Order: sequence, then C-alpha cells, then structure tokens
Amino acid sequence: MGMYLDQTAAPTPAVPLKESVSTGNVSLDHETGDRLTKLLNYQMDMADSWLERIGRLARPAPLGTNPVGAAMSEKFENAAGGDETSFLAVITAYREVLRQTQDAVSGAMRNLTNADDDQAATFRTQIV
Repeated sequence: MGMYLDQTAAPTPAVPLKESVSTGNVSLDHETGDRLTKLLNYQMDMADSWLERIGRLARPAPLGTNPVGAAMSEKFENAAGGDETSFLAVITAYREVLRQTQDAVSGAMRNLTNADDDQAATFRTQIV
C-alpha cells in the first residue's frame, strides 16, 4: 500500500530552518555540521556544473530553418533556459536553497558553540 495525504486536515505551517536557527532552537555539533557542510558543498558544486552546461544548452539548436525545426529549436531552448519552469531556473533555485541550508548549518554550529561558551562562563562563576 502507499501513503496518502489527508487533505481534510488543516495544514501545519513548517517553521523555516533559518528561523529556528536564528532563535537558537536548533544547534548542531561541529562533526555533524562539518559532514553536512561537505555534502552541501558537493551538491553546490554539482549544481554549478549543471548551470554551466545549461548555459551552453540555452541557445537555439541548429535544427534547420523550416517551421518544424524552428519550433523544436525554440522549445528546447526554452526548456533549458526559458521561464521559471526551465531547467536553468529550477537548478538556480535549488542552488540557492543549498546555500541557505549551508548558512543555517553554520548558524546551528555557532549556536552550539555559544551555548557551550555560556555554560562554561556560568560554571566558572560558580567555581570562583
């Protein structure tokens, strides 16, 4: 069997990761954060590679000057780099989400460091 979405239930708004990190509700240890950062960097490099190749595809294909060839050429060009549903637009948006996620991971790692520093300062004042 499959999973089904109960469309009668009220939608639950998701709190964006950036907001959760900025309020200090999310923290991340450095080892895990470093692994996530490496994975995100790898994906951003892949997206950059795709964007470079898309740039070469987002031009008219040499399919001739007859109406069918011209129409197909335009269709392929638009699929690669046309409107907001083009491959270029989708991969650009994907890369931006990766960058934002990387920023959130860095912030979550800082949150843990700050919490550790605060705990250490509290501990030091209790010892003295």
